[in-house]
Amino acid sequence: MSNYLFSVKVVKYGTPTGLATLPDLTTLPDTVKGSVSIDETEGSVTKFFVDQKKEPIKVLKTEEGELTATLQFYDMSYATLAAFKGGHGAGVTGYTPSTGYTLIEKALEIELDSGHKVNIFNAQCVSRITGGGGRDKMLALEIKATPQLTADSLGSWTITPV
Repeated sequence: MSNYLFSVKVVKYGTPTGLATLPDLTTLPDTVKGSVSIDETEGSVTKFFVDQKKEPIKVLKTEEGELTATLQFYDMSYATLAAFKGGHGAGVTGYTPSTGYTLIEKALEIELDSGHKVNIFNAQCVSRITGGGGRDKMLALEIKATPQLTADSLGSWTITPV
């Protein structure tokens, strides 16, 4: 049977547990149409040559590819901004960014309409506000998540059935 993964249904986040498990999760707003990108880079290899041959005598994989997930949200609740950018924000009081560098680590669950979940147990998240003002543009919160190894060293991400 084939496995096809498609169409983001819902995205959730929480505080990493340190294990290859997901914590209690909070639902993020709907994603901007066409903004979700889940990509894995190519791994790296090293080629070993000898003077007498034009082809390498051995090619070794030296680095695996890196998975990243990029998502955008038009709905910028103050609590979501604070969760992914640092700083302070809640309710209707507004958002104030942090005054220093922030390290934002989150667990993410991206559920797909295809009946699958992309689970990221511990992601370093970098976010920014992007877009523009005007009648035909809207500002969006963009989050780029890069999985990191869990503290129990059992992995960083999985794809599972719902």
